[in-house]
Order: sequence, then C-alpha cells, then structure tokens
Amino acid sequence: MKHDKVADGPTPRARKLKLESDNCLAIAIREREPEVAAMLIDEAAKLARRVKELHDKA
Repeated sequence: MKHDKVADGPTPRARKLKLESDNCLAIAIREREPEVAAMLIDEAAKLARRVKELHDKA
C-alpha cells in the first residue's frame, strides 16, 4: 500500500538549515567584532526564514 507524504516533522534539509542557523547564532554571540556578529545574525535569520518556508510547504 502506498502512503501519501506525511508531514511527521521537518525534512532533512530543514533540519540541516536549522542546525546551521543555530551554529551561526552560537558563533555570533562569541564574536568580538560587531560587524562579523551582525553578518552571522543576518545569515542565521535567512536560514531560519528558509526553514519556515520549507515547513510551510510540507
């Protein structure tokens, strides 16, 4: 019997992007240079938005 795709949780891609986003934030809070920290936070926000998009599609 074939099953339709069931949204049990995040896709592997979404999980990977979430981990990358968390890593960016972890690095940003230890970063001494404000410009670098801001860049990492921006990247984390972009990744988090993509995770949300993937979740919404599922």
